[in-house]
Amino acid sequence: MEPGIFSGIPMAQYLSMPAVSASIIKTIIDRCERAAWHESWLNPDRERDFTKATDTGTIAHGILLEGSTAGIVIIDPRDHPAEKTGNIPDGWTNKSIREARDAARRSGKIPVLSTDMAPIENMVDAAHGFIETLRDTEPAIWAAMQPGGGRSEETMVWREGETLCRLRTDRISNDNAIIVDYKTSAMSVEPDRWGRTQLTGMGYYISAAWYRRGIAALTGVTPDYVFLCQETEAPYLCSLVGVDPAGLALGEEKCMAGLKQWERCVRDGHWPAYPNRVTYPELAPWESTRWAERQGVDEHGIPYDISKLFERKETA
Repeated sequence: MEPGIFSGIPMAQYLSMPAVSASIIKTIIDRCERAAWHESWLNPDRERDFTKATDTGTIAHGILLEGSTAGIVIIDPRDHPAEKTGNIPDGWTNKSIREARDAARRSGKIPVLSTDMAPIENMVDAAHGFIETLRDTEPAIWAAMQPGGGRSEETMVWREGETLCRLRTDRISNDNAIIVDYKTSAMSVEPDRWGRTQLTGMGYYISAAWYRRGIAALTGVTPDYVFLCQETEAPYLCSLVGVDPAGLALGEEKCMAGLKQWERCVRDGHWPAYPNRVTYPELAPWESTRWAERQGVDEHGIPYDISKLFERKETA
């Protein structure tokens, strides 16, 4: 595929493109080159993992960002009673309902139980309600999320030297100035907590830098990047999380380093895994401090008895 901006490319086709993505960059940086090769198109045995959490997020994406359920197959357990007992399956628990699930996968669609659709629809309704509250507080984001205010699920392809790269936006404003990345989570999306567990822990700040890099290469615009985060459990709370300049700068450094590692591996045909020798990781500084505190000394090694803090002083 040549560089450009493309609409209407199915997700399965996007994932099979012979191009480096943000997830590959994160893997090569945070794990190793062999792991990045394993999840890339270069691996002939690559398989895609499907989980209820990822399916829920994908379905919610389709409804919220595209207003469509065309990519899903709703399966009613009542249509698949057990052959011998006639019992209605609870989940994918008999042969008939599993065959229906697998047939949906083969057709490139996402199977979902009818009993699971109502919570997803409620979640999307809650997201719409949250977006509406942004009209005054974050008008540019609100406008980008309105019908006609932006484009959803665009595939963008560009080159970094000899390396073909790709990304797929959730939502980008018509002027390419804002990207809204919709993330669903079974954990809290309180901004500080999500920042620790997801933005940092999952390396999403690297993804933000990658997307900004690609869109700037294709359009000449370096967009702002914001995560629209939502919990998958009622009441389906939402938050907005951005990436500060330091995070974007670090993400950019890691993108460049990951690309260099990838190019070197492609050139040499060598994909290193973890070291095959003993290594000695340094303990975090706070580990010794925490142990010292348990032994009755403070971080400077000065003994203390915490029980004395609660003793009542005698009056003279």
